[in-house]
Amino acid sequence: MITITLNNVNTLNNSLQVGDMVYTIKTTQQTGSQDLQDTAGVGVTKIVGILRRITQNSNIVSLEVDESSFLPPNIPNNGDFLMFSKYDQTDGDVNGYYAEAKFKNNSKEKAELFSVGSEIIMNSK
Repeated sequence: MITITLNNVNTLNNSLQVGDMVYTIKTTQQTGSQDLQDTAGVGVTKIVGILRRITQNSNIVSLEVDESSFLPPNIPNNGDFLMFSKYDQTDGDVNGYYAEAKFKNNSKEKAELFSVGSEIIMNSK
């Protein structure tokens, strides 16, 4: 388990939840197109792991991240940029955003549903 301590945090992103994927990227500034072509690992987003616990004491936040499924571990360094993504539905139980729909036909005549479609736009708090 990796513990990431964040100091001087006034507000934590409301969308951050246990079960989210945590990523890191080095913040070293580079020139031009070198950002995407870097072979030294600078400018490359790396998975740290799955967030398992959030502890907040005044303005100090501790994030406990399970890195056991991602070897070798990518441990963030001071000054790295941290980011997260919401739960991936392929991992198992529904733990994030989801929708439920119920269709009901009150007609006494035979009816057939031809198609159902949806367009979803994720909008975090």
